[in-house]
Amino acid sequence: MSSTVHYISPSDREMILSVLDQAGYDASVLVEDPRFFNTAALLVTKLFLAGVDSQSALTAKLEYQLGRAGKHRQPGTSSLSRYAIQGLPLELQPRRREQQKSPG
Repeated sequence: MSSTVHYISPSDREMILSVLDQAGYDASVLVEDPRFFNTAALLVTKLFLAGVDSQSALTAKLEYQLGRAGKHRQPGTSSLSRYAIQGLPLELQPRRREQQKSPG
């Protein structure tokens, strides 16, 4: 079994970059947080290779999936997955009822 190799022409590459730029995923996003840019670029490229070749359709799908890039977008900094694995730190754990009752 051999897989089909898809090539992206220079004009198609320029169109993909234009889609990214229209949605705000430009060089400044690449410098600030490459993860946002790389995720957007991968999504647009996959959509293009899947047959979505309209610039407006690619832009709409990108904005639907990831939203517009901008200063309001912040990378996720949640520690919830860490806490799910390791448990809550002692300072965040609720005190047990036995510890709250005063001896008497």
